[in-house]
Amino acid sequence: MSRRTRLLLKAARCYSEAQAHTEAARCYDLLGWQWSAADAYQRAGDLEHAARTYRQAGHPEQAARCYRLLGRPELAARCWQERGRRLEAAWELLLAGDITPARRLLAAADTVGKGPQLLRLELARALADRLGGGPAGPLLALLPRVEARLPSLAARTERRLTLDWGVEAADRIERFDWGARLFRAAYDAQGGGDVLDRWREWAGERLGSTAWLPSGPPVEADVGTGGETGVDANVGTGVDADVGRAEGR
Repeated sequence: MSRRTRLLLKAARCYSEAQAHTEAARCYDLLGWQWSAADAYQRAGDLEHAARTYRQAGHPEQAARCYRLLGRPELAARCWQERGRRLEAAWELLLAGDITPARRLLAAADTVGKGPQLLRLELARALADRLGGGPAGPLLALLPRVEARLPSLAARTERRLTLDWGVEAADRIERFDWGARLFRAAYDAQGGGDVLDRWREWAGERLGSTAWLPSGPPVEADVGTGGETGVDANVGTGVDADVGRAEGR
């Protein structure tokens, strides 16, 4: 490690400890450490720089999330398209209500195979139909399948995307009980403790309270239990099962 690198790293750490995240990001930029720079820009609240840097670093999910917060769904979608991810690009457009271009991308995403991406494709199609004036029933019918699939997804990125899409779909039809159930399913999966911060953020925004949430990572079940806990599926979600069922939902 060169003297310049050591000095820049030391400066970046000092800036971070002082909460001067923009200055820390500039140090990481000089080092060519794009991921660290993007993270520091995001901590500083500079989402434009964070999105651009994540994009340059080849991390479309984080870049798209920043652009979504900036109200730029077309750029969020472009981040995914640059990586050949039409399905994810379509989802960004659907969340922004841009149904027609989203449908075009979904039509080109038929080759996703039979894995977990197929379930997300079904979610996207059902959401497109719902946003186009269709009934909520087909979208709602997919949520139990999302809940059942989450614990079996070993790849963190796929599990995170499946969880996010399921919760976002449930939010669109105001079924916050299902949003809570999906978070619970992801949390109870092996290594699922990393969803807790997002679960808290979602619960605070949608339900107005996080007091009922777990306080830390889940305790892994003993081998041989077969996954049976004896706990009803609604326990620990903090949401009454009847929430959002008005008007036939």
